[in-house]
Amino acid sequence: MEKGRKPRPSPITVWFGTFDKFVDDSYAQIAAGKLGDEFYEIIDALRAWEDAGVWAVAYAR
Repeated sequence: MEKGRKPRPSPITVWFGTFDKFVDDSYAQIAAGKLGDEFYEIIDALRAWEDAGVWAVAYAR
């Protein structure tokens, strides 16, 4: 029952462990030229979704 009450983690949290790890990874890739500067805006949008809990609603049940 306890597990059922917890919000589901976002795909980013599942893949990277934490959202901050994803951000650190992304910044490193931007600095290395593997991602464009526009990825900063994508990170901001994803963080807004993470903070708002959009992922918990987005999963089909």
